[in-house]
Amino acid sequence: MYAPAYDVTDATASIIVVATEVTQQVRAKKALQESEQRFRNLIEEAPIALNLFVGRDLVIEMPNEPMLKFWGKGNTVLNKPLLEALPELEGQPFLDILDNVYVSGIEYSAQEAAADIVVDGVLKRYYFNFTYKPLHDTDGRVYAIMCMATDVTEQVLTRRAIEESELRFRTLMEAIAQMTWTNTPDGKMNFFNQRWYDYTGLATEQAAAINWEDVVHPNDLSHTLEAYQKSLTDGTNFVVENRYRRGSDGTYRWHLNRAIPIRDEDGTITVWVGTATDIHEQKELAANLEEQVRIRTKELEASNYDLRRSNDNLEKFAYIASHDLQEPLRKIQSFGDILKTQYGSQLGDGTGHLERMQLAAVRMSLLIRDLLSFSQISTRQEKAAPVQLSKLVTEVLDDLEVVIEQAGAKILIDDLPTILGDASQLRQLFQNLLSNALKFRKAGITPHIQVQHERVLAKQLPPSVKPAREAVAYYCIQVTDNGIGFDEKYIDRIFQVFQRLHGRSEYAGTGVGLAICEKVVANHGGAITAVSQLGEGTTFLIYLPVN
Repeated sequence: MYAPAYDVTDATASIIVVATEVTQQVRAKKALQESEQRFRNLIEEAPIALNLFVGRDLVIEMPNEPMLKFWGKGNTVLNKPLLEALPELEGQPFLDILDNVYVSGIEYSAQEAAADIVVDGVLKRYYFNFTYKPLHDTDGRVYAIMCMATDVTEQVLTRRAIEESELRFRTLMEAIAQMTWTNTPDGKMNFFNQRWYDYTGLATEQAAAINWEDVVHPNDLSHTLEAYQKSLTDGTNFVVENRYRRGSDGTYRWHLNRAIPIRDEDGTITVWVGTATDIHEQKELAANLEEQVRIRTKELEASNYDLRRSNDNLEKFAYIASHDLQEPLRKIQSFGDILKTQYGSQLGDGTGHLERMQLAAVRMSLLIRDLLSFSQISTRQEKAAPVQLSKLVTEVLDDLEVVIEQAGAKILIDDLPTILGDASQLRQLFQNLLSNALKFRKAGITPHIQVQHERVLAKQLPPSVKPAREAVAYYCIQVTDNGIGFDEKYIDRIFQVFQRLHGRSEYAGTGVGLAICEKVVANHGGAITAVSQLGEGTTFLIYLPVN
């Protein structure tokens, strides 16, 4: 300090110099400033959020960028008390905690603490790991609190989402009616639902002490483990049937086991989820059905044996009918002709009896041939092949050419489909139907016969039509004539063997022809019926499956 010294005349006589040595104080001040700067730099450059709350009013000082970002209010919070800067903290525990740290001087830390903060004008919940560290002056008094915080919101929400997902998963596993479990990728069981414990009778600690293999039936263990190890090795679904011992009575019940691997986004298996469904009743039913099938198979084998024997007998009958029975009839006719030729004049009225005898022999021969045809259709099973019905019907008409010309018949044939079947049997079918149409014509009326077809769906069939084989659709082939017709009350009789609606004196025949037709159609999986009125003609309807 410089001060003037005056003489008696008040003139400046000299200068007084007063100097105090302050080097130490200056150095100390500079050191303090440098220390404070380093402290500020440390806070500003810290990778975590830092700031100071100064005084008991908790005035915000030196918040670094991460801390300002957490609060979402920019620099408006500087040098303001915490409650004024962040009024949303009112009612939350942080103000009380900070005050307690300030008063007690004891550090406080918390993990995943929830804080509701207004960021960019929106109140939202965040989670922080933080520490409140008291700072002391040289006298040991707390003058400020350093706040260090880390935002762990994303980790907390992710973990809670996983926990909630796990809880939902476990709840679902408990709600499922089957026994359920989970196991690690290496095969270690880490969860059974309550139904497992209820079924096995094991407590949680007991189940942990034993292996699940201990409750599997010994006879099922080998293939169960083999399938289990295969799934663990190659990651394919685990599916196996085995028996588990029931704890209440020690019995074993069949279960269907399924397990699928759960994979992460990289395709790595993280866990296996499995179920065990009780199928004991189904297995017993299947075993019973299998036994019934075995018994029924034996019965069918016996029936087939009887059928083959019956067919053999029919074949023998056919041989006898075609040879042994026909031969005597031919002799009767031959001797009858000799008697008429050589002794006709001597027989007198006996000639009539002889002619009646010969007619009876002819009818019997015809009947035998028809029965032979019927028996052959019933027993012969030819291999099906494509049959062009249009061509087949044309050939039948060629065979009937003489009869058609004699009757002067007019016949119209539509383009008919090709089906799989036995050509010889189908020929007999149309031969008989067309022959009947020509035979049962009205006197003095030109016969008109039409053969046409249409395709019908199974659901469109008349209720009375029951085909021998189910199909999606059928060909309906109609053979229509303008002949004498018949009363439809006899519809159930006309397809039976030996059933005739007209006397032999009126129309020749044995009553077997339509029975043959019915058998042929049945052999081809179809059905046959007729629509008719007396004097108005007849339409035969043949339904054959569309192949």
